[in-house]
This record gives sequence, C-alpha cells and structure tokens, in this order.
Amino acid sequence: MSRLVSFAACATTGVALYATRGVLDQTASGDTVTRFAMLPPWQTLLGFICLAGLLLLLIDRLNAPSGTTTSTRPRLGELVLPLFGLLALWLPYLPVIPDRLPALQALAGPLGAMVWLSVAALQVWVLWQSRLVTARAMERWSVTTVTVALVAATMLAAGAAAQRLTGTALFPSGDEPHYLVIAQSLWRDGDLKIENNHHRGDYREYYPDDLEPHYLTRGADSEIYSIHPIGISVLLAPIYALAGYQGSVWALILMGAIAAAMAWRWTMATLHAPGAAIFAWAAVALTAPFMFNTFTVYPEIAASLAVMFAFTATLSATRDTGWARWIAIGIAIASLPWFSTKYAPMSAALLLVVFLRRRDARVWAVVAIYAMSLIAWFAFFYAIWGTPLPMAPYGALVQTTPMNLRFGAPGLVFDQEYGLLAYAPVYILAATGLYQMWRSGAELRRLAIEITVIFAALLGMVGAFGIWWGGASAAARPIASGLPLLMLPMAMAFRSAPVASPRRAAQHLLLWVSVGIGITLAVSENGLLINNNRDGSSALLDFWSPRWELWSLAPTFVVPAWTGTAWIHMLWWIAIAAAAATVLARVGSTRAGVSALVAFSTFSSALIIVALTLPWLPQGPPIPRVDLGARARRSALDGFDARARPASIIYDPVRRGAAVDVIPQLVMGVKPMQRFDPQPVRVIHNGRFSLPAGRYTIAVDFNDRTFDRAYPVSLQVGRNGPPLQTWDLQPQPHQRWETTLWLPVDANFVGLRGPAEIERAVERITIAPSAVVDAGDRPLVPVVLAAATYPAANVYFHEEGMYPEPQGFWTMGAQASQVTVAVPAGQASPVTLRVHSGATPNRVTFSTFGWRQALDLTPGNGADVALPLFPSGVIPLTIDVESGFSPKDADPKSTDRRFLGIWVELKQPTSASATVGTP
Repeated sequence: MSRLVSFAACATTGVALYATRGVLDQTASGDTVTRFAMLPPWQTLLGFICLAGLLLLLIDRLNAPSGTTTSTRPRLGELVLPLFGLLALWLPYLPVIPDRLPALQALAGPLGAMVWLSVAALQVWVLWQSRLVTARAMERWSVTTVTVALVAATMLAAGAAAQRLTGTALFPSGDEPHYLVIAQSLWRDGDLKIENNHHRGDYREYYPDDLEPHYLTRGADSEIYSIHPIGISVLLAPIYALAGYQGSVWALILMGAIAAAMAWRWTMATLHAPGAAIFAWAAVALTAPFMFNTFTVYPEIAASLAVMFAFTATLSATRDTGWARWIAIGIAIASLPWFSTKYAPMSAALLLVVFLRRRDARVWAVVAIYAMSLIAWFAFFYAIWGTPLPMAPYGALVQTTPMNLRFGAPGLVFDQEYGLLAYAPVYILAATGLYQMWRSGAELRRLAIEITVIFAALLGMVGAFGIWWGGASAAARPIASGLPLLMLPMAMAFRSAPVASPRRAAQHLLLWVSVGIGITLAVSENGLLINNNRDGSSALLDFWSPRWELWSLAPTFVVPAWTGTAWIHMLWWIAIAAAAATVLARVGSTRAGVSALVAFSTFSSALIIVALTLPWLPQGPPIPRVDLGARARRSALDGFDARARPASIIYDPVRRGAAVDVIPQLVMGVKPMQRFDPQPVRVIHNGRFSLPAGRYTIAVDFNDRTFDRAYPVSLQVGRNGPPLQTWDLQPQPHQRWETTLWLPVDANFVGLRGPAEIERAVERITIAPSAVVDAGDRPLVPVVLAAATYPAANVYFHEEGMYPEPQGFWTMGAQASQVTVAVPAGQASPVTLRVHSGATPNRVTFSTFGWRQALDLTPGNGADVALPLFPSGVIPLTIDVESGFSPKDADPKSTDRRFLGIWVELKQPTSASATVGTP
C-alpha cells in the first residue's frame, strides 16, 4: 500500500509540474466564452514524473537519519501525503468544472505559486517531525544568541524588501515625504516652518515630483506648519542629516527588528516554549503587515518599539528595579502622543497597566513624566496654532467620530484591501490564543486582558478615523504599532495544539500562506499590488484572478454604504473558519503526513465552500463583471512559446491543436465606457495594453462623426515621456484605420493618445497579434517606462528620471542608467552614439553583453561610441556615470533642478536601410 501511495504521489507531483508549465486563458466572442490551454509536449510530462520520483527518493533519504531503523521511522507513503495537495493544480485544466466554478481557474495563474509554497512547507514540516527534530535543539543556544539572530533575520527580510521597493514610485510616497521634510527643516533650519523647505525643493533628494505642503490652517504666526505629528521627524532628523533617506529607512528597520526581538524574548520568558516563540516571531516579522511598514517613514514602527519596551520592561520589573528603568518606561509611554495623536488612548492604557502592575513610589515617576509630557504636548499646539487642542492642525476638518467604528474597526481586520487578515491570515491565531490564555487563568489571563485593552485602545482610535485605512500605505499600517503584542497569543495558540496534529499542521499552513502573500506583494508587478484604489476590490485578488471577480468573495468596508453587506460576509467567513477549526480539532491524528493532508484538504474545502455559498448571501451594489474582451493583458500572450508549449487544448468541445493556432484568437480591444481605471497617461478610452515582444496590427474603427480637418493620433509606449509615433488623421464616418506596431521588447503600457474630438469619434480600438516572440527568446530588460524613435534605432527607457527628447536624452548623474537600443532587422551598420558631459567633466562606462567601453569626457568635447550588433537587434545598454551636474547650478537663470549625467544622441545611420518603426 505504501508503494502504491508513493507512486500516486509521484504521478501527482509530475502532472502538477506539467500543469504549472502550461498557460490557461479565455477568449470572448459576443456571449460565447472559450477556455483554452497551451501545454508543453507530452515528453515533458514523463520527464516531470521522473523528476518527482527523484524527489521522493530524496525524501526517503532524509527520512533515514543515522541511528534509526526501518521499523522506527515512518513509511515513505505516509511522508509524501502532503504532495497530494498538488491535485489542486490539476483542477483548472479539467473539462466543465472550471467553467462552472471560475474561481478555480485562478490556480493556473500566479495563485498556483501559493499552492506550491504551501505544499512544500507542509512537506518540510512532515520531514521535520519524522526526524524528531524539535525546538528543544534551540535550548543549546543562549537567549542572547537567538535574540541577535532574530534581529539580523528581521533586518535581512525587511532590508531585502526595502532594497526592492524604496527609491521607487511606491516608497517614499503618501505622507512619507512630508515627515522627511519636517526632519529636514529641523536640522537645516532649526524650526518646524516648512514653506521654505518646499520652496527650495529639499524633498527632491528622495522624491522626484513636485510636493505641496500638507497643511489645512496656518499657525498663529501665519507660517505654514505640517499637519503631521513631529515625533518621528524629531527622531529621524539627526539620522537623515548623517545618512539621508536610506539611512532613515535602515534606522526604522532596526527599530522594527528590535521591537520584534523584544516581543520574542517576552514570549519565550512567559511560555518557555522555544518553538512556539519562533513561530510567533515569524508570524509577525516575516509577514506583510509588519514587515512592509518597517521601511516606511511613518511613526508606526517607532511607536511599536516604545510600546514593546514599556510593556515588557514593566512586566519584568521587580521590587529591586532601579529608577533608571522606570524613567525609561515613562519616556517611552510619554513619547506615543508625540508620534501621533492616535496613540494617546494606547499610551493611557499602557500607563494604566503600569500603575496596576506596580503600585509603589517608583510608578509615580512614570506618571509624573507622562503628565509633564502631556502638558508640553498641549503647550506645543497652543504655541503653534493658538489652541491646546490636538486637532488644531486640521482646522475645521474633523474626521474622527465613534460612528466610523462600525466600518473602521472591522475594516482594519477583515477588509480585503487594507485588513490585517487579508494579508496575513496567520493573525487569526491571536484570537484563539487570547482565548487559550483566558482559559489558563492566573498570570496568562491577566496578560490576555492587558493585551486586549492596549490593542483595543489603538484599534478603537484609528477605527474611528474617517480614513481608517491610513491613506496610501501598506495594509494594516494604522495598527502596525500594536502587532508585536499579539506575538504571545499566537505562540499560546501554537503551543496549545498537539504536536504533529492537524491543528499544528494548519497553523504552519496559515504561516506560510501569510509569508507567501508577502513575497507576492514584494516581487510581483513591481510592488504595485501593495497599493489599492479604495474601490472595494483588492489589487492582490485582481492579480491572482484577472478573468473572474475573486474579490467578490471577500468583505470590503471602504464604502460605508456597503457596511451591512460587509458585516454579513465577514460573519460568514468567521463561521466557516470556526467550522474548519472544529473539524481540525476533532481529527485525532498524530501522524504528521496524515495531519498535513487533512489540514490542506480542510483549508481548501473551506475556501470552496465560501466560493459556492457567498454569492447566495445578500450583496451590496451590483458587482461589475470582468469584461474578457476589454482586458489590458492576456496570460496567453505573456506565456506564448511555440517551443516550450507547442500544444493547445480548446474546451467546449474539447479538441487538440497547435499553440500557433491560438494566436488569431488573442485579439484585445477597448470601446467607449468599457474601462474606468485611471491611467498615468491619458489614452483614448483608457485603452492601455500590456504586450509582449512581437508584431501587432492596431486598428481604429470610427463612428459616424465627420471632421473638417486632421487631428493628431499618437502611439504611447511606456507611461512616461512623449509618444513613440504620431499621425495626422481626418477620419471619415465608419472608416477603419490601421497601422503596424513592432515591439522588440515587452511593454506593459501601450495605448493611443489623441484629443477629445478624436476620442469621441473612436468606436473601437483593437490590437491583433500577427507574430509573437517566444517567451524564452524575449530580451530580459527592465520595465519599459518611455520610448523614442530616432533615425538610427528605437530606444526604450527603464529609469524614472530619464525622459527622451527629440534629439537624444540625458542620463541621470552619478549612477548607472539602463536603456535598450533596438535596431531594425537586417541593418548592417552599427549604432553610433554621440555623447558629451554637459557643464562638468565626467567619466562614463558603456556596457552590454560581452562588451564594455569607458570614456573620460570634458565640457565642450564630444565623443563617439559604436555599439556592438547582436543578431536579435536588441542591445540592453548600461550607461554608468561617475558624477553629474544640475542645470540650475550651472546657469542661475535655469529652473531645471535635475541632476544630470551625460547627453546621448544617436548619429544618423550610414545605411539607407536603417529606418525604424515597422521593419
């Protein structure tokens, strides 16, 4: 029986690998929707099954540690049971079922990676249990050693995310630049008046766009002061002075790492359970709600450090504790209102905990410090705005009311766009852990009450705010300062589950699903999934399921009119989660393999039940259905590869064919009032398309309007810079106009631009592929942000700070810039660049695959650089300059504040064949 199970697991894994290499998509023609798949050759399936067999041999090998015998270790058939969870990846490719339950089709896309991560995590957990490796091994390490290791691990994880996301359009953004401007004003001017800092453009050191001051009413002296609290800016001012924006980011990451390590030490000291404490640390430090806030310039992480220090230092204090600790506790609690007014209730709750815990003379030092800080806090508002009220910076705008709690409080926990559980479902264990702590009585019960009171004070305050979601920021940011407090309840829930039980397996599953969500947010779509539009649909769910409204299954609280429906949906999710927990608790297995399979099956079944039953519950306003004919992107085009996926299957009725036969069906288009998503560049009918490298026919059908003159119509490639090509059109009624587009590289922003007169005349735009470059042959270049046509070649730009000009372009100063030069097929002469350094001497290095050239440039003298020719005609080019200049510094009359490197022009080609556009 064990061999049969092992063979079945091997086949399941092989077919899952085969399915993962496939591409699933749909086309719509009128009311008919056709599902089709492009798959690897059948020989690949055999290869994947053999590869899965090698995996099973490795698992069997790992299952035989030294000192064990065959009779004492689990059979292979039991160890590989988690692999049957990969059956979920077969479902999208089955006939009929995915058409009846479209949510299953999401498993053929990016969501499939979550299945692989979950199964892999459960498989590792089963092996961990079989080798009898437990958290007791950690007892050989000192608490200090583990603490240092956890600080380093937290900084490594958060630093990796920060390295990818900061310095982009995402970070710093929102209110972050405004906190930094206050810090700059403090250390440069010694005051809080920010008007001159904005006028000087101090923010351009880290923020590329224009930035207006955030203020609603001027101060009593008629000066402009920011509406934002000053605490984090005071803290970061000297750090920014020494190390700039990146130094401030790393300082915040260090604060977050220390706060998480403090929470771990407290959890470890309370429960004496190393494994449970490490699990809870990972649940906080390695998931999106806390990690993505560690590198944002907001007060949350500094406040979390203050909360954890004050709370844990109070709990560990004794009668012999000196005055120094109590003074530090008082400062930590007193700092919270300075970080943000929203922390005032939480600071009062902390003070109450301290007072009730230690009723002796030293506690009055804490109370005195807090009282003096509050007096200074009110005096600050009086000195600046002439009134001691903390809402003085907001003038007449008051957005806080208890009535907002009916959607703000549940929204911060359950909302699909900004809720805690939507991005880290592992936090559901905090609720069960608090219950377990209450049942335990004694000190744990008291701790459960204190944690609940402190966290409720925070949740109640931020939930009463009108924009409870916190503006443009990562999910759950307003409550991030209280998340380390939940480490102990989560560890308690983990410890309460029997070893190797389905409950323990489900807890690991929740953790790795949460970690996987964080990884997805960091690496997918250049981090854009972190930002949501406050429209009731999660960007993450849209990414996972672009062809079906997966977001319709999750509650949304951002629209007050939908609050009643959101409550019903939230309660239904809670009921199904409670039922799943009950099932897991009643399965008494202590065999890790069986427990892992039960946990995965229960988790999957619960999600399927939600998908089947939630549409029957009362709904809010009508849900806009996904218009398959108006999609901006097609997974079939992105994944097209006639060599790697040469076969196709078309469903309903099921029939086989070649992948190239599907290309004519992959037409995309847009009509008036079909798309409403705002675009960074205005394009006709919001018709933005994402296209892989290839050749396309763009057709524009006009309605019955007539024109007495021509209007410009332009092709925009990239969300920055000028159009790639422009035509003057004078359309006739019901006329069709066509052009051919050649894209040598992938472009995620392609659209047509034109004046309002043309837009009103356009009945439909269609883009039909005629030849698509195989995915394996496409040039690997960064995201195309702008494009320009020059006589010698097309140039595609990948940097935010680079903008093409009619004759050439400037690179950015003192850094490497990347561009892609694309020459037409058959051009024999190389592309020659004419470069100069502008107002200052500079050294520049040009490099691409197997080629490198360095030049020393002086003002007034140019140089020529001949680029190598590649068979593909695509040259990914890096231009690395050592220094630069600002035109404003070189010419006082200039208003150009950019920091420029060198000027680059493409010289006229020597061959008449060197024309570009549609080769």
